[in-house]
Amino acid sequence: MEYIRYADISEIEWNRYIDMINQVTFNYTAQWVSFCLEYSKNIVSNESFIVLDNRKVIAASVIYIENYSGEHQISWNGGYCRAPYIDSGLEYRIQEKYAKKILSYIDAIAKKYQCTKIMLEVDPLGNPEQKTTFYNYNYLLKYGYLDESGLTQLIDLRKSKEELFADIRKGHKSDIKGGRIYDVQVYGKDNMTEQMIERYKEIYEEDAGKVTRNSELYHFYLEFIRSGMGLAAFGKIGGKEVGVVLITMYKKTAYYSSYAELETELNRVPIGHILQWEVINYLKDYGVEFYETGEQVYGKTHYSVPDEKIINISNFKRGFGGYTVPFFRGVKYLDGRCER
Repeated sequence: MEYIRYADISEIEWNRYIDMINQVTFNYTAQWVSFCLEYSKNIVSNESFIVLDNRKVIAASVIYIENYSGEHQISWNGGYCRAPYIDSGLEYRIQEKYAKKILSYIDAIAKKYQCTKIMLEVDPLGNPEQKTTFYNYNYLLKYGYLDESGLTQLIDLRKSKEELFADIRKGHKSDIKGGRIYDVQVYGKDNMTEQMIERYKEIYEEDAGKVTRNSELYHFYLEFIRSGMGLAAFGKIGGKEVGVVLITMYKKTAYYSSYAELETELNRVPIGHILQWEVINYLKDYGVEFYETGEQVYGKTHYSVPDEKIINISNFKRGFGGYTVPFFRGVKYLDGRCER
């Protein structure tokens, strides 16, 4: 087996390797790695790598070493790195064989940097139909990780538009119909402009009431969209943009990445519903098959105490239909602790 570090090749070469892995997602592309490296101010080293065996690309892993209070850990922005994605086209027993070796390699990286813990999560869009045995359970638990799994929501865009609309919650349908007062325009690689991404930044910061790390890095979203790995949907009224949704995508999957609105400009009619519905239609027409609307949070767990806002956002996302799937996560402590 050969391990090729992200730092030792070009972004173009990295993406060529990524493109050879069945069912891999946007979260492993050079575009997203570049964003992550810029976003987190705690990263001290990028140890991401590609795995080859007999010159065939087998897997990819996105690994960052971060420093928090003088201690090193494998994480991203204090949260989880994407777990190694092993080609979904391989037989289950072969995937297991590679997983053991790759996670051992990650352990060696952690030891080199004297990390106190490793935080990994398995990308749900890598197994959207829940048919790949290896990804139907939290494989991290076999290798000393404690379970911190959650849930997320996927929409199967292979359904007809009539079926997709029928799956939407009744109240959401009403808000979609009412939202037709807004003129919605979707921007992709052929029509996205710097002016429009600047407009996203303005709306996002006005909505948040401050400059955020996400809005500071708005230019990355322009690159995502222009490279065919994203889109932006703007809603206008009276010729003014008052709401925006950003989506990232890769091959047949897409992810709901960001939303902002100018609440005082909405004339009491929600805009988020019509934006989401137009995005769903656009993605379907574009050939995307699975759309992840986002994490589902119902209440407290032994490792998380969500606030009411997060729970309400989850409920909003579920209103667009789809189905709920596991979002497998794990933490491996390397300093003798067994919990936070």
